Amino acid sequence: MLQISPKSVRNIPAQGREIVQRFAEQGYQLEPEALEVIISYQGSKEELFRRIINSIDQSVAVIEMQHINNLIQSHPENRACHTASASSVHNRSFAQAVNHFSASVSTLPPIPSVPPISPSTTTPSKPPIPRLRQSIPDDHHSQECSVQLKGDITGRSTCMGEYDDFVCYFRDRYEKIREILSRRINSRPIESLGKSTSGREVSLIGMVLDIRNTSKGNRVIELEDPTGLIVAVVQKDGEAYEESGQIIPDEVIGVTGISDGNGRIFVKSLLWPDMPNHTAPLEKGSGHAIFISDLHVGSKYFMDEAWERFSCWLNGETEDPSGLASQVEYLVIAGDLVDGIGVYPGQQNDLAIMDIYSQYEAAAKMLNAIRRDIKIIISPGNHDIVRQAEPQPALPQEVQRCFRPDMLFVGNPARLTLSGVSVLIYHGRSIDDLVLRLPGISYANPEKAMIEMLRRRHLSPIYGSRVSIAPEHEDHYVISSPPAILHCGHVHTVGIARYKGVAVINSGTWQSQTDFQKKMNIQPVSAVAPIVDLATLKVRKLIFA
Repeated sequence: MLQISPKSVRNIPAQGREIVQRFAEQGYQLEPEALEVIISYQGSKEELFRRIINSIDQSVAVIEMQHINNLIQSHPENRACHTASASSVHNRSFAQAVNHFSASVSTLPPIPSVPPISPSTTTPSKPPIPRLRQSIPDDHHSQECSVQLKGDITGRSTCMGEYDDFVCYFRDRYEKIREILSRRINSRPIESLGKSTSGREVSLIGMVLDIRNTSKGNRVIELEDPTGLIVAVVQKDGEAYEESGQIIPDEVIGVTGISDGNGRIFVKSLLWPDMPNHTAPLEKGSGHAIFISDLHVGSKYFMDEAWERFSCWLNGETEDPSGLASQVEYLVIAGDLVDGIGVYPGQQNDLAIMDIYSQYEAAAKMLNAIRRDIKIIISPGNHDIVRQAEPQPALPQEVQRCFRPDMLFVGNPARLTLSGVSVLIYHGRSIDDLVLRLPGISYANPEKAMIEMLRRRHLSPIYGSRVSIAPEHEDHYVISSPPAILHCGHVHTVGIARYKGVAVINSGTWQSQTDFQKKMNIQPVSAVAPIVDLATLKVRKLIFA
């Protein structure tokens, strides 16, 4: 690939040299075609520079046309000149692969077109979600508490359980993650790996269909894309063998190796979509947010005394020398607000409240008692009164009416912002699947499973295991853009970590150990409230047990 670096700018006009230098200072090189289009850009080049830097994956070393196409085309004055400047680039093999991709599914029954990212084209239209604001009193520094819901499944489900739904779901997953991987690997469609590629090094992006070990100790991975199927062989003495033990079904990965020209590739390296290489917090806001989950109100094991201590602390009714309680602006609950009915065998023996609506009334009484200037966000889990198939919509209106009208009810998963800081909420049921499939992952350290979600850019990569996933036309579990905070629950243990700038929080439970958990040897971590300073994304654990 022809690149422009600061050492090769002698024959470039002064304006071009300045552009090359600006990108070099940020650690990037430029393709000549990309530089030419930037020079000819009719709008503010300073603004374009900032947009490119903010949008690009930091794992990218060379900025190519594919990285700036959408940014250039969004400016109406530049569309014509951009089309002319980029016409030669659009004939590259990578673009041919994408075009070939769409045509290749002719072997399948006709299905609706599923664009890579735009949810509005794959789901019924939905009115824009208003920005919710709640004023803060003077003792809260006169700041304004703001929450904005960016996306969830509520009111947007397209699933009918038909064949086309499954095709659309997996195509959407593949396209979104392929787009992430294509910034770091120059792949080609599987169908193109014919005899002419024999003995050559090739790269591809595929969805994992199957993984198995051979009698000789090698590992075989079946990969597919919309153009075909290929067998990737990881030899037991190869560099990628140990790493290949991390591969799980249905995830999308990049593979580089030697093609035999006959439907096989001998793997040299593997690539996961992963997060960009950040070390500092991805975003900065203001105020503090508390993240909790798995209250299980209605269970006889619900820790009401610990909750009373927590509630009194939040409301300023107990001593708080640090003044931290008065700085709390958000309370985020990641599912299992109540214990539910009939969720597991013998649950009736563990219930203090036998009616699920009475459970929600009790939960509403608790949350309604929290001071009004704290914005409360509630997402459901597998114990809540919503469909068991994920993604799950927000709690139904008849339940919401029990709560104060200023509370925000969202689906599972849900993406939102708190004072401008992006938060991805997912109850976390897929942790069950990851614990079963990945070595070194356990319930005792749920943050490790959550990091694996970030590495794979998917909240629930394994399809058809413990998590029941509805085949929506859009895969709502793909992590298209990195959140500043990933918040999960479900496993009743606390785990906190930072991974490439993302604050990873599993918030434990407010339920003590049940008889069922004793049989399963699960030791819960109860009555712990992780609190995040949204200005620094530093996380502290507050213990109310």
